[in-house]
Amino acid sequence: MTETTHLTNDLQVELNKIGSAVRLHTENNSVIPTNYKDWAWAIVNSRSIQASTYVGLDDKHLQLEESEIIACSSSTNDIKEIATIIDKWLDKKLDIFQLADQHKTIKINKTYLDLKTLTIDEIIQNRWTYFSEEISKGRISFRHDVFEEFRKYFSYLYPIFSHDNLLFSNVIGQINNDFKSPVVFCDKDIIWAGFFTDNSEEEEKKTFKTKDIEQAIGMTKKLLPIDKYKTKNPWTS
Repeated sequence: MTETTHLTNDLQVELNKIGSAVRLHTENNSVIPTNYKDWAWAIVNSRSIQASTYVGLDDKHLQLEESEIIACSSSTNDIKEIATIIDKWLDKKLDIFQLADQHKTIKINKTYLDLKTLTIDEIIQNRWTYFSEEISKGRISFRHDVFEEFRKYFSYLYPIFSHDNLLFSNVIGQINNDFKSPVVFCDKDIIWAGFFTDNSEEEEKKTFKTKDIEQAIGMTKKLLPIDKYKTKNPWTS
């Protein structure tokens, strides 16, 4: 095992040794305050990497992304292998399946895998089914009957749960800031929907609560963008 004293520096040394063109971000070329001793980051066009290490643990964690979608993760104590994976992803542009074949530490992210192998309609259907099962198992605090009724009307959108709050996107795997989605939450009796993170008086007036599922659906429709957007693949949108 090679002891890492400064992850960004040590990884850059290994990248240089193999002749990689990848240059990791440092304190000198970033405006974001970051602990570069325990963290490393780089981006080339639509692809990026993040590497990190933690006090008391030997393994380093590596995450590869494309268009803000996590492609895979890998954990290993071999910093040379991490540098090699980074080079293949950012410099040599290998696809995720080639990398997974060559490096057994790599675990491909399900959303990324689905985008590579399924149609958009299949991904959306699977996503709604997954959340329905998670709610049934009690892993998400949301009324199952409310969720299934919302599914009937909004199944053309990509559902996202954040802290038991349901919201929608028209881009697979991402919250799309250009598609303003209300947040929906329900408990035993009441359903809330609105733009809770927006403190403007205008948006606050649009927030509502009701006991009636059909009314909640109707009000949510009014809060969503007017046009019925078709959900898009983030790589082709």
